[in-house]
Amino acid sequence: MKFLSSLGASMLTCMLFATPSHAQTSSSWWERLSIGMDFRQRLEELRQFENSSPDVFQNGVTQRRLKIRARLTLNSQVNDDFQIGVRLGTGNMDDPLSSNQTLSELLTRKPISLDRAFMTYNPKAAPILTIGAGKFDLPVTRTEMSWDIDVNWEGLYQQVRGTAGPVSYRFVTSQVSIHEEKQRDDTLMFATYGDVSFRFDSGHSVQFVAADYLFSGIDSVAIFVDTEGIGRNTNLTQRDNTGKIIGFQSDFNLIDLIAKATLNTGRRNYPLQLTANWITNTRAATEENNGFWFTATYGDAGKIKTYQLEYTYAHIEQDAVVSTFTYSYSEGTNVRLNRAALRYRVHPRLRLDLITIFTKKLITAPNDKNNLLLRSQLDASFSF
Repeated sequence: MKFLSSLGASMLTCMLFATPSHAQTSSSWWERLSIGMDFRQRLEELRQFENSSPDVFQNGVTQRRLKIRARLTLNSQVNDDFQIGVRLGTGNMDDPLSSNQTLSELLTRKPISLDRAFMTYNPKAAPILTIGAGKFDLPVTRTEMSWDIDVNWEGLYQQVRGTAGPVSYRFVTSQVSIHEEKQRDDTLMFATYGDVSFRFDSGHSVQFVAADYLFSGIDSVAIFVDTEGIGRNTNLTQRDNTGKIIGFQSDFNLIDLIAKATLNTGRRNYPLQLTANWITNTRAATEENNGFWFTATYGDAGKIKTYQLEYTYAHIEQDAVVSTFTYSYSEGTNVRLNRAALRYRVHPRLRLDLITIFTKKLITAPNDKNNLLLRSQLDASFSF
C-alpha cells in the first residue's frame, strides 16, 4: 500500500510541475542522446592461509581467473523536464552484486543483461525536485557495507536538493521492490535519507549522512536465495523440522550514519579523504547487529598521471546488514576486512588498479579453521 501511495504521489507531482509542450526542446532526439562505454579486464587470485600471518611463499593458491566487465550506457534528455537512461552490461544473471563475467565454461558466449533502465523528472518549475522510477543507481551516499557499488535499486525515489552558500543539502525517500511473492508478502525496502555538506575557503569540505533502510517481508529473500541459488546469505536463518530455511532470525531496519571529510593537502590532485561509517540493525534478534567501515584515500586517480592510495577496514557483524546486498568481496557478514588499493590514471581513458583484500570471520564454529582469505586483483579499466 505504501508503494502504491508513493507511485500515485510521484505521478501527481509530475503532472503539477510538467513543462508546457511549447517550452520543450526542439532539437532532434539523436542530438540529445549521450553514449558511454567502459571495459575492465581483471586478473584475480585467491589464496587461503591457515594462520593469521600469511607467508607469501606458502602454498595454497585456490583459484586464478580472468574476469571482464563491459557496459554500454545510453541517456537522453527527452525534454526540459524528463530524462531517460538505459545501461546494458555483462554479469552473472544469478548475482545481484557484480557485473563481472568470468572467462571460463568451455569458451561459451557470455550474457549481456539490463543493468539499468530508468526515467527521471527534474522540472524547470521546481529545479530542487527530482523524481525517479525504474531500475536506477542509488540516489544516496553510502559505503559498500550497506550496498555494494554495483547494486541498482528497482522502484521509485523522490529527491530534494539545494545549496545555500557553502552549504548543500539533500533529502531522499525511496520505495524499492526487492522480491514479489504470490503466497507471501512482497519484499520491499523503504529508504529515508538526508545529508548536509559544508565547503570551506581553505578547500576542505565535510559531509554528514543519516539514513534509515526499513525492510518489509524480508524472509522471502532468505527462502529465495536458498531455493533458487541466487545471491548469497550469511545472516542467521530459521529452519523447519526438515532443515528447510523458512526465513531470517532477524528483521532488518538499518540506521546508517556516515561522516566524510575531504582535506586540501596543498598538492594538486592529491586530496586526503577520510570516511567513517557506522550501521546498526535495530530489529536484530541478537547483539551481532553493528557494522563499522573506515576508508582513507590519498590522491584522485580520476585525474591524468595521478596516483591514488586507498585503505579500508571493516568489521561487519552477522546481522548488521542484509548480506545479499553488502560488499561482494567481503564474503557477506560476520567478517573482518582489510583492503588496500593502488590506482593510477595512465591516460584520460585508461586506469590501472592493484587491489588486495584480506577477510576473516569474526565468529566461527568450534571445528571451523577460519582461514585467512587473500584476494588479489589487477585491473585495467577503459572508458569511452
